Amino acid sequence: MNRVGARLFALRRVFQQKRNGGGHGHAEVNPGPPVTYDYAPIPFQPYNKVIGELNTKFNVYLAIAATAFVASFAYALKSDLFIYEAAWRPPKSYRERK
Repeated sequence: MNRVGARLFALRRVFQQKRNGGGHGHAEVNPGPPVTYDYAPIPFQPYNKVIGELNTKFNVYLAIAATAFVASFAYALKSDLFIYEAAWRPPKSYRERK
């Protein structure tokens, strides 16, 4: 049993983490040149023209998404997906049940 304990203790030292955060001993990877605004896009059209086109496109997306949401919610209510009758209303009288 003493031998097993010594081996487990030695195994613990193998998996012990280094104090420097890695201890790999190799040089750091070069991240490349410093970040500048050289590759930033330069606007070449008037702001009002571009924002008008984008707002038109995004308003169409919004209208389609709202229509799809309303249609799917109406279908869910129509098909009793939320089980509204059984879950949230009090039970009907025995005479009123179908």
